[in-house]
Amino acid sequence: MSRYAIASVLLLLALPAAAEPPYGLRLPLDCQPGVDCWILRHVDHDPGPGARDYICGKLTGDGHQGVDFAIRDLAAMVEGVPVRAAATGVVEGLRDGVRDINVEDAGPGAIESRECGNGVRIDHGDGWVTMYCHMRRGSIMVQQGDRIGAGQQIGLVGLSGDTSFPHLHFDLRQGERIVDPFVGLERADECGPGSRPLWREDVMAQLVYQPVVLTAIGVAPGVPKVEDVRAGYHAEDSLSATSPALVIWVEAYWVEAGDRLSFQLIGPDLRSMLERTQNIEKAHKNWFGYVGERRPGDAWPAGTYTAKVTLERGETARVALEKQVVVN
Repeated sequence: MSRYAIASVLLLLALPAAAEPPYGLRLPLDCQPGVDCWILRHVDHDPGPGARDYICGKLTGDGHQGVDFAIRDLAAMVEGVPVRAAATGVVEGLRDGVRDINVEDAGPGAIESRECGNGVRIDHGDGWVTMYCHMRRGSIMVQQGDRIGAGQQIGLVGLSGDTSFPHLHFDLRQGERIVDPFVGLERADECGPGSRPLWREDVMAQLVYQPVVLTAIGVAPGVPKVEDVRAGYHAEDSLSATSPALVIWVEAYWVEAGDRLSFQLIGPDLRSMLERTQNIEKAHKNWFGYVGERRPGDAWPAGTYTAKVTLERGETARVALEKQVVVN
Protein backbone atom coordinates (compact mmCIF):
# COMPACT_ATOMS: atom_id res chain seq x y z
CA MET A 1 0.00 0.00 0.00
CA SER A 2 1.43 3.41 -0.95
CA ARG A 3 1.53 6.50 1.29
CA TYR A 4 -1.56 8.34 0.06
CA ALA A 5 0.27 11.68 -0.30
CA ILE A 6 1.59 11.98 3.28
CA ALA A 7 5.36 12.22 3.46
CA SER A 8 5.77 10.39 6.77
CA VAL A 9 3.67 8.66 9.35
CA LEU A 10 2.89 10.83 12.39
CA LEU A 11 1.54 8.78 15.26
CA LEU A 12 0.15 9.51 18.67
CA LEU A 13 0.65 13.25 18.71
CA ALA A 14 -1.02 15.25 21.46
CA LEU A 15 -4.56 16.16 20.43
CA PRO A 16 -6.80 18.93 21.77
CA ALA A 17 -8.95 17.87 24.68
CA ALA A 18 -12.09 18.43 22.62
CA ALA A 19 -10.92 16.07 19.86
CA GLU A 20 -12.38 12.92 21.39
CA PRO A 21 -11.59 9.93 19.14
CA PRO A 22 -14.30 7.49 18.00
CA TYR A 23 -13.82 4.83 20.67
CA GLY A 24 -15.52 1.47 20.14
CA LEU A 25 -14.70 0.97 16.46
CA ARG A 26 -16.49 -1.98 14.90
CA LEU A 27 -14.92 -4.52 12.56
CA PRO A 28 -15.05 -2.77 9.16
CA LEU A 29 -15.98 -5.86 7.13
CA ASP A 30 -18.14 -8.97 7.49
CA CYS A 31 -15.78 -11.82 8.28
CA GLN A 32 -14.44 -14.08 10.99
CA PRO A 33 -10.83 -13.04 11.70
CA GLY A 34 -8.42 -15.95 11.42
CA VAL A 35 -10.96 -18.03 9.48
CA ASP A 36 -11.96 -16.13 6.34
CA CYS A 37 -10.10 -12.84 6.77
CA TRP A 38 -6.67 -11.91 8.06
CA ILE A 39 -4.71 -8.78 8.92
CA LEU A 40 -1.73 -8.80 6.58
CA ARG A 41 -0.40 -5.29 7.30
CA HIS A 42 -0.60 -2.95 10.26
CA VAL A 43 0.22 0.74 10.67
CA ASP A 44 3.91 1.56 10.36
CA HIS A 45 5.24 3.01 13.63
CA ASP A 46 8.74 3.79 12.34
CA PRO A 47 8.96 7.48 11.35
CA GLY A 48 12.11 6.81 9.33
CA PRO A 49 12.84 4.59 6.35
CA GLY A 50 12.32 1.40 8.37
CA ALA A 51 9.06 -0.36 9.21
CA ARG A 52 7.65 -1.82 12.42
CA ASP A 53 4.11 -2.59 13.53
CA TYR A 54 2.53 -1.79 16.88
CA ILE A 55 4.24 -4.64 18.71
CA CYS A 56 7.56 -3.85 16.98
CA GLY A 57 7.04 -6.74 14.58
CA LYS A 58 7.36 -6.90 10.79
CA LEU A 59 3.71 -7.03 9.68
CA THR A 60 3.72 -3.66 7.92
CA GLY A 61 5.46 -1.72 5.18
CA ASP A 62 7.44 1.50 5.14
CA GLY A 63 4.94 4.33 5.50
CA HIS A 64 1.88 2.06 5.63
CA GLN A 65 -0.90 4.14 7.14
CA GLY A 66 -3.67 1.68 7.99
CA VAL A 67 -4.76 -1.90 8.61
CA ASP A 68 -5.14 -4.29 5.66
CA PHE A 69 -7.86 -6.94 6.05
CA ALA A 70 -7.37 -9.62 3.38
CA ILE A 71 -10.12 -12.00 2.29
CA ARG A 72 -9.52 -15.51 1.00
CA ASP A 73 -9.44 -15.07 -2.78
CA LEU A 74 -11.08 -13.60 -5.86
CA ALA A 75 -13.97 -16.06 -5.60
CA ALA A 76 -14.84 -14.65 -2.16
CA MET A 77 -14.60 -11.14 -3.62
CA VAL A 78 -17.00 -12.04 -6.43
CA GLU A 79 -19.41 -13.62 -3.96
CA GLY A 80 -19.29 -10.37 -1.99
CA VAL A 81 -17.82 -9.44 1.39
CA PRO A 82 -19.63 -6.40 2.89
CA VAL A 83 -17.66 -3.37 4.07
CA ARG A 84 -19.25 -1.66 7.09
CA ALA A 85 -18.77 1.71 8.75
CA ALA A 86 -16.64 1.30 11.88
CA ALA A 87 -18.40 4.21 13.60
CA THR A 88 -21.26 6.66 13.14
CA GLY A 89 -20.49 9.59 10.87
CA VAL A 90 -21.16 11.49 7.66
CA VAL A 91 -19.84 10.52 4.23
CA GLU A 92 -17.28 13.20 3.43
CA GLY A 93 -16.10 11.84 0.10
CA LEU A 94 -16.11 8.75 -2.12
CA ARG A 95 -14.88 7.39 -5.43
CA ASP A 96 -16.22 4.56 -7.60
CA GLY A 97 -15.54 3.32 -11.12
CA VAL A 98 -11.93 2.12 -10.72
CA ARG A 99 -11.42 -1.34 -12.22
CA ASP A 100 -10.79 -4.35 -9.99
CA ILE A 101 -7.42 -5.46 -11.29
CA ASN A 102 -4.10 -6.61 -9.88
CA VAL A 103 -1.72 -3.63 -9.98
CA GLU A 104 1.11 -6.04 -10.85
CA ASP A 105 -0.73 -6.76 -14.11
CA ALA A 106 -1.96 -3.22 -14.78
CA GLY A 107 1.23 -1.38 -13.82
CA PRO A 108 1.55 1.57 -11.40
CA GLY A 109 0.64 4.08 -14.08
CA ALA A 110 -2.86 2.65 -14.28
CA ILE A 111 -3.66 3.72 -10.70
CA GLU A 112 -1.65 6.94 -10.40
CA SER A 113 -3.46 9.39 -8.07
CA ARG A 114 -6.05 6.65 -7.45
CA GLU A 115 -4.03 4.43 -5.10
CA CYS A 116 -6.99 4.02 -2.74
CA GLY A 117 -9.06 2.74 -5.67
CA ASN A 118 -12.77 2.83 -4.98
CA GLY A 119 -13.21 4.17 -1.47
CA VAL A 120 -15.27 6.00 1.12
CA ARG A 121 -14.19 8.62 3.64
CA ILE A 122 -16.40 9.11 6.70
CA ASP A 123 -16.21 12.14 9.01
CA HIS A 124 -16.73 11.35 12.72
CA GLY A 125 -16.38 14.90 14.06
CA ASP A 126 -13.48 16.88 15.58
CA GLY A 127 -11.43 16.14 12.47
CA TRP A 128 -11.58 12.36 12.97
CA VAL A 129 -12.14 10.37 9.77
CA THR A 130 -12.00 6.74 8.69
CA MET A 131 -11.05 5.66 5.18
CA TYR A 132 -12.08 2.46 3.38
CA CYS A 133 -10.03 1.64 0.27
CA HIS A 134 -9.82 -0.93 -2.57
CA MET A 135 -13.57 -1.51 -2.66
CA ARG A 136 -15.26 -3.36 -5.52
CA ARG A 137 -16.25 -1.29 -8.53
CA GLY A 138 -19.95 -0.48 -8.56
CA SER A 139 -20.49 -1.69 -4.98
CA ILE A 140 -20.52 1.61 -3.06
CA MET A 141 -23.95 2.06 -1.50
CA VAL A 142 -23.68 5.57 -0.02
CA GLN A 143 -23.53 9.13 -1.28
CA GLN A 144 -21.64 12.18 -0.14
CA GLY A 145 -23.42 13.82 2.79
CA ASP A 146 -25.21 10.64 3.91
CA ARG A 147 -25.46 10.10 7.67
CA ILE A 148 -24.06 6.62 8.35
CA GLY A 149 -24.68 4.44 11.38
CA ALA A 150 -22.02 2.24 12.98
CA GLY A 151 -22.11 -1.16 11.29
CA GLN A 152 -24.01 0.08 8.24
CA GLN A 153 -22.93 -1.50 4.95
CA ILE A 154 -21.21 0.96 2.62
CA GLY A 155 -19.99 -1.41 -0.12
CA LEU A 156 -17.99 -4.57 -0.84
CA VAL A 157 -14.33 -5.59 -0.57
CA GLY A 158 -12.57 -5.37 -3.93
CA LEU A 159 -9.30 -5.24 -5.85
CA SER A 160 -9.16 -1.62 -7.01
CA GLY A 161 -6.25 0.79 -6.72
CA ASP A 162 -2.75 -0.04 -5.51
CA THR A 163 -3.25 -3.67 -4.52
CA SER A 164 -2.38 -7.14 -5.76
CA PHE A 165 -4.86 -9.12 -3.63
CA PRO A 166 -8.49 -8.52 -2.60
CA HIS A 167 -8.57 -6.68 0.71
CA LEU A 168 -9.89 -3.70 2.61
CA HIS A 169 -7.45 -1.00 3.62
CA PHE A 170 -8.85 0.75 6.71
CA ASP A 171 -7.27 3.76 8.32
CA LEU A 172 -8.11 6.26 11.02
CA ARG A 173 -6.77 9.78 11.26
CA GLN A 174 -7.36 13.11 12.97
CA GLY A 175 -6.56 15.70 10.37
CA GLU A 176 -3.35 14.45 8.78
CA ARG A 177 -2.31 12.52 11.89
CA ILE A 178 -2.45 8.75 11.44
CA VAL A 179 -3.66 6.90 14.55
CA ASP A 180 -3.31 3.16 14.99
CA PRO A 181 -6.61 1.75 16.40
CA PHE A 182 -4.63 -0.94 18.21
CA VAL A 183 -2.78 1.76 20.15
CA GLY A 184 -5.11 4.75 20.39
CA LEU A 185 -3.71 7.86 22.04
CA GLU A 186 -1.97 6.40 25.09
CA ARG A 187 0.52 3.59 25.62
CA ALA A 188 2.80 2.68 28.49
CA ASP A 189 5.38 0.82 26.40
CA GLU A 190 6.91 1.42 23.00
CA CYS A 191 5.91 -2.05 21.83
CA GLY A 192 2.42 -3.42 22.35
CA PRO A 193 -1.19 -2.21 22.30
CA GLY A 194 -2.17 1.07 23.87
CA SER A 195 -3.77 1.47 27.27
CA ARG A 196 -7.03 2.37 25.54
CA PRO A 197 -7.27 0.93 22.01
CA LEU A 198 -9.94 2.37 19.74
CA TRP A 199 -11.42 -0.97 18.69
CA ARG A 200 -14.51 -2.16 20.53
CA GLU A 201 -13.49 -4.65 23.21
CA ASP A 202 -14.95 -7.70 21.47
CA VAL A 203 -13.33 -6.69 18.17
CA MET A 204 -9.95 -6.24 19.83
CA ALA A 205 -10.29 -9.75 21.25
CA GLN A 206 -10.90 -11.17 17.76
CA LEU A 207 -7.94 -9.39 16.19
CA VAL A 208 -5.22 -11.41 17.87
CA TYR A 209 -1.79 -10.52 16.51
CA GLN A 210 -0.50 -13.27 14.20
CA PRO A 211 3.19 -13.03 13.21
CA VAL A 212 2.68 -15.55 10.40
CA VAL A 213 -0.55 -16.41 8.61
CA LEU A 214 -1.77 -19.44 6.69
CA THR A 215 -4.73 -18.21 4.66
CA ALA A 216 -5.79 -21.14 2.50
CA ILE A 217 -5.32 -24.87 1.99
CA GLY A 218 -6.68 -27.27 -0.59
CA VAL A 219 -6.17 -30.51 -2.50
CA ALA A 220 -5.73 -30.45 -6.26
CA PRO A 221 -5.70 -33.33 -8.81
CA GLY A 222 -2.38 -32.08 -10.20
CA VAL A 223 0.23 -29.37 -9.76
CA PRO A 224 -1.73 -26.15 -9.05
CA LYS A 225 -0.84 -22.71 -10.39
CA VAL A 226 -0.86 -19.96 -7.81
CA GLU A 227 -2.94 -17.67 -10.04
CA ASP A 228 -5.61 -20.39 -10.31
CA VAL A 229 -5.67 -20.85 -6.54
CA ARG A 230 -6.08 -17.09 -6.02
CA ALA A 231 -8.93 -17.11 -8.53
CA GLY A 232 -10.73 -19.63 -6.30
CA TYR A 233 -9.91 -22.87 -8.10
CA HIS A 234 -8.66 -26.08 -6.42
CA ALA A 235 -10.82 -25.48 -3.35
CA GLU A 236 -13.22 -28.33 -4.14
CA ASP A 237 -14.63 -30.58 -1.44
CA SER A 238 -14.61 -33.65 -3.71
CA LEU A 239 -12.29 -35.16 -6.32
CA SER A 240 -12.44 -38.09 -8.73
CA ALA A 241 -10.90 -41.39 -7.71
CA THR A 242 -9.11 -41.35 -11.07
CA SER A 243 -7.33 -38.05 -10.37
CA PRO A 244 -3.71 -38.37 -11.52
CA ALA A 245 -2.47 -37.14 -8.13
CA LEU A 246 -3.54 -35.64 -4.85
CA VAL A 247 -1.58 -32.45 -4.23
CA ILE A 248 -1.81 -30.47 -1.00
CA TRP A 249 -1.31 -26.73 -1.52
CA VAL A 250 -1.09 -23.88 0.98
CA GLU A 251 -0.70 -20.11 0.88
CA ALA A 252 1.07 -18.20 3.65
CA TYR A 253 2.08 -14.64 4.47
CA TRP A 254 5.10 -13.33 6.36
CA VAL A 255 7.12 -16.55 6.40
CA GLU A 256 10.72 -16.26 7.60
CA ALA A 257 13.95 -18.12 6.98
CA GLY A 258 14.02 -21.15 9.27
CA ASP A 259 10.26 -21.72 9.28
CA ARG A 260 9.32 -25.38 8.87
CA LEU A 261 6.17 -26.56 7.11
CA SER A 262 4.84 -30.08 7.57
CA PHE A 263 2.40 -31.60 5.06
CA GLN A 264 0.31 -34.69 5.79
CA LEU A 265 -2.42 -36.51 3.87
CA ILE A 266 -4.51 -38.99 5.87
CA GLY A 267 -6.50 -41.55 3.88
CA PRO A 268 -10.00 -42.91 4.51
CA ASP A 269 -8.52 -45.78 6.56
CA LEU A 270 -6.94 -43.11 8.84
CA ARG A 271 -3.45 -44.09 7.75
CA SER A 272 -0.97 -41.44 6.64
CA MET A 273 -0.51 -41.57 2.87
CA LEU A 274 1.90 -38.63 2.59
CA GLU A 275 4.25 -36.91 5.02
CA ARG A 276 6.66 -34.23 3.81
CA THR A 277 8.41 -31.21 5.25
CA GLN A 278 9.69 -28.02 3.68
CA ASN A 279 12.18 -25.66 5.28
CA ILE A 280 11.94 -22.00 4.30
CA GLU A 281 15.34 -20.70 3.25
CA LYS A 282 14.51 -17.00 2.92
CA ALA A 283 11.77 -14.65 4.05
CA HIS A 284 8.69 -14.06 1.89
CA LYS A 285 5.82 -11.65 2.42
CA ASN A 286 3.70 -14.08 0.41
CA TRP A 287 4.55 -17.77 -0.07
CA PHE A 288 2.81 -20.56 -1.98
CA GLY A 289 3.83 -24.20 -1.72
CA TYR A 290 2.59 -27.70 -2.48
CA VAL A 291 3.48 -31.38 -2.20
CA GLY A 292 1.70 -34.37 -3.71
CA GLU A 293 1.45 -38.07 -4.32
CA ARG A 294 0.76 -39.85 -7.60
CA ARG A 295 -2.28 -42.11 -7.92
CA PRO A 296 -1.56 -45.65 -6.72
CA GLY A 297 -2.78 -47.93 -9.51
CA ASP A 298 -6.04 -47.34 -11.37
CA ALA A 299 -7.86 -45.38 -8.66
CA TRP A 300 -7.57 -43.82 -5.24
CA PRO A 301 -9.41 -45.65 -2.45
CA ALA A 302 -12.83 -44.04 -2.09
CA GLY A 303 -13.60 -42.09 1.08
CA THR A 304 -12.71 -38.95 3.02
CA TYR A 305 -9.13 -37.66 2.94
CA THR A 306 -7.73 -35.09 5.38
CA ALA A 307 -4.95 -32.71 4.36
CA LYS A 308 -3.00 -30.98 7.12
CA VAL A 309 -0.34 -28.26 6.94
CA THR A 310 1.49 -27.02 10.03
CA LEU A 311 4.00 -24.16 10.15
CA GLU A 312 6.42 -24.00 13.08
CA ARG A 313 8.76 -21.14 13.93
CA GLY A 314 11.03 -22.29 16.70
CA GLU A 315 9.29 -21.93 20.04
CA THR A 316 7.49 -18.70 19.15
CA ALA A 317 4.80 -19.62 16.62
CA ARG A 318 2.80 -22.62 15.42
CA VAL A 319 -0.14 -22.36 13.03
CA ALA A 320 -2.04 -25.08 11.21
CA LEU A 321 -4.74 -25.55 8.61
CA GLU A 322 -6.80 -28.62 7.72
CA LYS A 323 -8.94 -29.52 4.73
CA GLN A 324 -11.14 -32.57 4.05
CA VAL A 325 -12.01 -33.82 0.56
CA VAL A 326 -14.17 -36.74 -0.50
CA VAL A 327 -12.73 -38.99 -3.22
CA ASN A 328 -15.20 -41.11 -5.17
